[in-house]
Amino acid sequence: MKPIAVGFSIFTVALCFYVGDLNQADARLGAFYTQVLSADFAGAHDSMDQAIRLWPSNARYYDWRGYVICQNLPPHCSHGFRAALSAGDRSAALLAVADYRKALELNGRDAVAHHNLGWLEHLLGDDAGAEADWGAAVKIDPANVLFHLSYGMFLNESGNEPRAKEEFQTAVKLSPSTVDSPFFTRYRIHNQNAADSIVGAVTSTLASELGQGNDPIVEAKLGKLYLFQGDLSRAAQLLEDAASQLPNLPLVWVNLGEVRERQDSLSSAMDCYKKATYVDGTLAGPYLRMGELELRAGQKTTASEDFSRAIERWQRVKPVTAAHNSRLYVEDWQRIDDLLPTTLVWYTTPCEASRAWRGLSQLFPEKQEYASRTKTCEQLPSPHRGVGHDGGSKP
Repeated sequence: MKPIAVGFSIFTVALCFYVGDLNQADARLGAFYTQVLSADFAGAHDSMDQAIRLWPSNARYYDWRGYVICQNLPPHCSHGFRAALSAGDRSAALLAVADYRKALELNGRDAVAHHNLGWLEHLLGDDAGAEADWGAAVKIDPANVLFHLSYGMFLNESGNEPRAKEEFQTAVKLSPSTVDSPFFTRYRIHNQNAADSIVGAVTSTLASELGQGNDPIVEAKLGKLYLFQGDLSRAAQLLEDAASQLPNLPLVWVNLGEVRERQDSLSSAMDCYKKATYVDGTLAGPYLRMGELELRAGQKTTASEDFSRAIERWQRVKPVTAAHNSRLYVEDWQRIDDLLPTTLVWYTTPCEASRAWRGLSQLFPEKQEYASRTKTCEQLPSPHRGVGHDGGSKP
């Protein structure tokens, strides 16, 4: 019995050390989140180095280290940019590539790693590898809007406009609010026919689906697209019906509020926006619109408060990859953006910041810092310069 007892004791001690290492590694991940949010990227990198030493088989740690390595890389690329990539940027990109590939070696179902690796490969000139990784990301997590948009931007830059439009249509069908994003706004400025045909195609598809049976989710999506197209009567009917069946969908109330506002029913609009905040207080959109209505009514104090709330919430927008990673790793929801380029999550989702800063600038014209931020959304860099997405022209 004595050898068995000794062996068990050794196993118990080893297990304690192992569990202790895992706990320490997770503690370093917690520190990493804090450091990234405060832009302490050197400290965040060190935290992930320590976490990986303690738990080298955790794929997610390699994802995060790859992410933080990329923080100082250019947020965009173009056909002529790669040749000018500095030695330091190239070295950093290659280190991040190695981390994402290690993450995929440990967990081949990590769509975020595929997605981010695609951006890095594209930046380094490996478009074949980039296309393969974007294709893998879309296949693994086909409900992820941003993966379709990233892939579509690449296809559009590569001259494959039909395939690009397919990816954009999928994204808009999954999330019609994409049409309010800086990405779609710029895309429509430079190719209105293509943008309008995308919205038209998705509208027809959703209308056909709705004709096959009642579905409040489809009604909500279709109502949003009719609102975008200016068909307020149809939008109101669909959004009202969706809200009556699923009153806990905050964006339905936001969109219905916008319909009411355009119909000059301002009290009804305010009521809709307030309902949206009751359902989900993390959204920026309702607070922005409430602030604008309060500003029109001369309620300066509450307008200022709501504009500030909108800006704060927009700056903490939840990345669209969060749900995928939560399913994959069975952990807490992501707390920060894990996308490349680092501005992509803001570029492809509705941006309420500019309008909120403009509202604050009207209230406080003496504060130049407010006026200087009224183009926040317009200044978000496109990940692809020179292809009509950022106000530039094609090469």
